[in-house]
Amino acid sequence: MRIEWGQVVAEYQQLIDPQRRISLGVTALTGISQAMVDGQPTFVDQFPAAMQLLKGAIVLGHNVRFDLSFLRKEFRRCGCEIVQALEDAPVLDTVRIARRRFGRGGNGLQALAPRLGVFPSVAHRALADAQTTARVFEKLMEPVGGWGMCLCDAIREQGGPMGLLPVNPRESLLPLELEEALEQRKPVMMEYLDARQSRTNRVIEPLHVRRRNGQLMLVAHCHLRGEQRTFKLERIVQLSRLESAPAPAIESADAQNVQATDAADDAAWEQVPVDTAADRPAEVDPGSV
Repeated sequence: MRIEWGQVVAEYQQLIDPQRRISLGVTALTGISQAMVDGQPTFVDQFPAAMQLLKGAIVLGHNVRFDLSFLRKEFRRCGCEIVQALEDAPVLDTVRIARRRFGRGGNGLQALAPRLGVFPSVAHRALADAQTTARVFEKLMEPVGGWGMCLCDAIREQGGPMGLLPVNPRESLLPLELEEALEQRKPVMMEYLDARQSRTNRVIEPLHVRRRNGQLMLVAHCHLRGEQRTFKLERIVQLSRLESAPAPAIESADAQNVQATDAADDAAWEQVPVDTAADRPAEVDPGSV
C-alpha cells in the first residue's frame, strides 16, 4: 500500500508463485497452500505493478530487515539491484521505534498492535499486515507530529537511519518472535507442526539456530521432554511470549511427535550467525541514507 500525507492512495495485493515449495508451517500460519500459488504470477511477472507503488516512496515495515532480505533476492531475479531500483530509499521500521518506546520483547505485530489500540481483523496476510503496520506507525508517531512530521524526526524516533542493505551481508535474519526469544533466552510457547502434520503446543527455551543439509533448525530445551530437542524452522507455526513462569512439564504421548537429533551427528551441524543488532548505530550501515 502507498500512503501520502496520511492518506492511502493505492493498494495492491497478489498471490505470487514463489517457484519453490510452500512449507507446512507457512500454510498453518497464513492459510496459503501450495495449490493457491500454483499458476499464479511470479514476482518477475508482477514487478512493474509493484514498482508503481514503490517508486519515490520511503519503505516502511515491521521488522523490515526480514522482508527486505527476500525483496533483495527477488529484485536480482528481475535483473536489478534494490538500492538502484528504489533510488536508495530511506527505510523506517516500527519494530525499532517500538523497542525504543517500550523496550525489547513482545513487539511482534500481532502483540504490539492491540497495545496501541489497533485491532487487525486479519493477520499474516500481506495487505492486511501492511495496513496494520501503517496504523501502528501512525499511533507510534502521534506524540511527535504524526504523518505531518519531517523525515529526520521519524528517523530519530527509530534511533537513526536504516538502508535497504543489511549491516552484515552474512547475517541470517529470523522472524521477530524467534529473534527476540533467542536474545532473551526466556521460555516461549511454540506451536509446532509435527511430522504427522498435527499441531502441538509446548514450552521451549530457544538456544541457537543451526543449519543442516541446507535446512534451518532451532535447537531448544523442550520442557515437555525435559531435554534438548531440535525443531525445523519451517514447521514452527508461531511463538508466543510467556508472561509467567511455565508449569512443570508432564510427559505425554504428544512428546513423541518431535524427533531429536542424534548427538553423534552434531559435527554435521553448522551454527548460523544471527545478527540481532537491529538498533546498531547507523554510521556503520553501508546502506544508510
